Amino acid sequence: MLDMISKTKFSFESIICYVLLVLIAAKLFSSGLFKSNDYIENELSYSVLSQGWEQVLADGRIVPAEVPGDAVKDGSNRFEIQSTLPDSITEHSWLSIRSTRQNIYIYIDGQLRKSYYRTFEEYGRTTVPSFYLFVQLHKDDIGKSIRIVGSSAYSSFAYDINEVVMGNQMGIWYYYTIKDYSGFVLPLIVFFIAIGVLSILLIVSIYSKTSRRFIFLGLGVLLYSSWEVCDSHLRQLLFYNVSVASDAAYMIFSLIPIPFLYSLDILLQKRYHKSNMFCALMIASLSLVTGYLNDMGHVAFIFTMPYLVAGAVLSTIYMLITIFIDIFKKRLVENKITISGYLGFAFSGIIAGVFFAIKPETPATPIVNLGMIMIMVCAVVDMIHSYVIDRRDRIVAEEVSSAKSQFIASMSHEIRTPINSIMGMDELILRESREEEITAYARNIRDYGKSLLRLVNEILDYSRLESGNVNLIEETFDAEIAITSLYKIFEPIADKKGLKMELREHGIKGRLLLGDNEKICKMIGEILTNAITYTDEGKVTLEAFIEDLDKTDETGHDLVMFSIRVTDTGVGISDTDLKKIFDPFENTGEKDGQSGMALVVVNRMLEAMGSRLSVRSRLGKGSEFSFDIIQKKAGEIEIAGWNTKPIEPDLSILKEKGRYYSEKLNVLCVDDSTMNLSVIEGLLKRTGASIKTAISGEEAVSLAILEQYDVIFMDHRMPGMGGEKAMNMLRKHYQRIDRKIVIIALTGNEFEGARKEYRKMGFDDYLSKPVKTFDLEKMLWTYCEDMAQSPPEVVDESCLYDDVFDSIKGVDGINTDNGIKYCGSKELFVNAVKTFVDTSDDNIQMLNDLINSKDLKNGVIKVHALKSNARVIGCGILSEHAAFLEERGDQGDVETFWNDVPKLLTEYIELTDRLKAICKEHEVAADEDSLMEITPDELKDAYSAIEECAISLDYDSIEQILNELAGYKLSDEDKKKIALIKKGLAAVDNDRIIKAIKTEGSE
Repeated sequence: MLDMISKTKFSFESIICYVLLVLIAAKLFSSGLFKSNDYIENELSYSVLSQGWEQVLADGRIVPAEVPGDAVKDGSNRFEIQSTLPDSITEHSWLSIRSTRQNIYIYIDGQLRKSYYRTFEEYGRTTVPSFYLFVQLHKDDIGKSIRIVGSSAYSSFAYDINEVVMGNQMGIWYYYTIKDYSGFVLPLIVFFIAIGVLSILLIVSIYSKTSRRFIFLGLGVLLYSSWEVCDSHLRQLLFYNVSVASDAAYMIFSLIPIPFLYSLDILLQKRYHKSNMFCALMIASLSLVTGYLNDMGHVAFIFTMPYLVAGAVLSTIYMLITIFIDIFKKRLVENKITISGYLGFAFSGIIAGVFFAIKPETPATPIVNLGMIMIMVCAVVDMIHSYVIDRRDRIVAEEVSSAKSQFIASMSHEIRTPINSIMGMDELILRESREEEITAYARNIRDYGKSLLRLVNEILDYSRLESGNVNLIEETFDAEIAITSLYKIFEPIADKKGLKMELREHGIKGRLLLGDNEKICKMIGEILTNAITYTDEGKVTLEAFIEDLDKTDETGHDLVMFSIRVTDTGVGISDTDLKKIFDPFENTGEKDGQSGMALVVVNRMLEAMGSRLSVRSRLGKGSEFSFDIIQKKAGEIEIAGWNTKPIEPDLSILKEKGRYYSEKLNVLCVDDSTMNLSVIEGLLKRTGASIKTAISGEEAVSLAILEQYDVIFMDHRMPGMGGEKAMNMLRKHYQRIDRKIVIIALTGNEFEGARKEYRKMGFDDYLSKPVKTFDLEKMLWTYCEDMAQSPPEVVDESCLYDDVFDSIKGVDGINTDNGIKYCGSKELFVNAVKTFVDTSDDNIQMLNDLINSKDLKNGVIKVHALKSNARVIGCGILSEHAAFLEERGDQGDVETFWNDVPKLLTEYIELTDRLKAICKEHEVAADEDSLMEITPDELKDAYSAIEECAISLDYDSIEQILNELAGYKLSDEDKKKIALIKKGLAAVDNDRIIKAIKTEGSE
């Protein structure tokens, strides 16, 4: 503490503030803040007229009267007292007396000056509420006689004489307030405390369910303080109608025990729930009966009050008994602080009840008020204590969960490598072995290896979802095609098992939606797989519904509810297992390699989409899995640009204009990723255009100065000179030579308003990566229609790539349909995969270097490139992971970025290793015997030409030479040299190309 004070720095401003505070305090004390106030002594004047009173009896006799006190009971159920007004009366003097459920009449000099009475017909009761009656006095009233008459239908009230007070109004009320402090001021304090605490409890309960148990306590204290205020002698200061306030007081009192019983029921974890509810029911019944008797005029509340008090005392004793039973049995583990407050409140209530029984006219409420304050303080302290404990436990649980997820993800990555190796060797066994027994074993290894790999992938998916690493891709899709495609895939699987599969749909025909079609189909597929796995006989039903919601989102798209339901007649799920079916660390049973983890991943993915997987099941009868997700309806723009299938080169992409073709068109493609250049160049080949590529903004500017282009496709995000800067320089150059140029931005980050944003930068338009044939040719039709020519017939050579394509199709994590959709054909897709593999070593090395140097800017750019490259070949998982890290890097989350990049690199390496094996297996494109011979001189000339092109940075010519060399027989040394040249070309490194040429080999 002393260290903390010594380290505190005091500014000049803080010293001035402290000095002012000391001066203000000195002034308050020196001015007599705590001395008696002259205003109270002189201005709030009052005096109690207790001397000189006489009582006039019913027979006319006059006897001395004690005021305040009890009148002589003469059987008339009334009292009449008289005296003479003192000479201290001023123009501001008033006289007051309190009625004790009596009608009061005040006569001065024989004239009725003021009265307070209620008839039975008017009030409906035989008693009237107590009331302070005020009458104004005048100076000429000095020495006059005063007579006060009080009457009641009940002798227990008729003969009560209360103080007669004279003074100014403020003085009289001041006297009553001081006298009734414990019955009015203290309850008001408790009342406002109860409102404040109850408000806090209500707010806290919204965020913490554990705090809701204290709400009933706050309500009970509020009821008690409300009863005291309504029953106070000074209630007429607050309420216009004291009759209603009086009845309300009794009704509130009768209900006070109920919230305390409910609160205790929760605190004791409903161990005495039935007896608690019975006790609350008895209290409520007593309240209804007494209220009915009072309203009907049979028995007034004042006479049923002893029964209400008895009910409150008995319920309090009952609560004490249940608490002591739990204390004796050592059940009280939680809420000990609140329970101690209950004990204090209960004992104060019992003491007050005993006092009431001994002397009803003596208020014992101050004791209960202290008990109420005690229980409220204990409840608040307990609530804060519970909140702190819950928060601590939650933080620990989150840390444990995070550590567990990280450990599982790490282990899953470690496990995948040996699994891939095992499955690769198993494939060799299946291919080469001719022994039936060995191949049978190998097939088992393959099947269970796939199941193990599926489980590992599911765990990785779960780990990503838990860490928020999920990227939802919005694209146009046909709901009918998606559902019917799933049905066609799973119907044969069900049929093979002897199951019938049904498809029911409503409202999905012709519906184009905007959403993540791949993830939705994957989730439905996992649910169908689970249903078929756990169903041995009967049927599996897939139902799909779309319902219009009659509302739009902020982008103006109409919204629909896309509902999926999968029902089976399988084994069903028990109630116990149903409760933990979405717990990733609980196993609800497994069958045929199914772990149940897939449903956990599906549920987490749905939560990321704002939905949840619902499950209904009966053991032995079957299960029903369903979910509802809100989707956007495709607008006119999306419908115009929609394409349901991968478009092969020989298919028409635009019904009106056909395939775009122009041999006159000069196109420059700019991207820092050679793979992206390879893909877009392949997509443009069918257009007949002359295509050049540039690997950077600087190279693009240099090429555009040397040669004139019609269209430039420019990557927006590149290291060094970015796309925007290069675009601005090109604009200035083409303006100087007075030539039109179309510059289209290429971006991997599609967002709302992208077109408007890129046009604002200066681009003519934009295309999102991976670029699709449809979008690319549509862009050429839009901006280069005047240069279009009639296209020649295209020969389909896709069959040449079937073998390698089928092998790639078996790679886990690659969606070949999406790959073809993004690349345009099997040929271009296979070439894209080969480019992905060829450039992987350099990219992996570069990522490792960036991890070591912690170069965030270039790290984000490299991850951005990997995101696009992976998506081009249909590897959505790797692409999504890269997209997540790109977003983290853009937002400056350095810690998350660098912590997770190594995991991304591991996934990248695992994928490329698998693809390398496939490419190596199929790298011989033609039979060696069919290749032509090449002379040493021809080969030497080819190497010299490559060297000259490398020096002049003419990478396109190098690629053409290498393509020509692919048709000749080469020695192993020359094949290695060509491989090194290709790596240098992929990295756009002329030094590496020249170095590769100089290596030993045929020259």
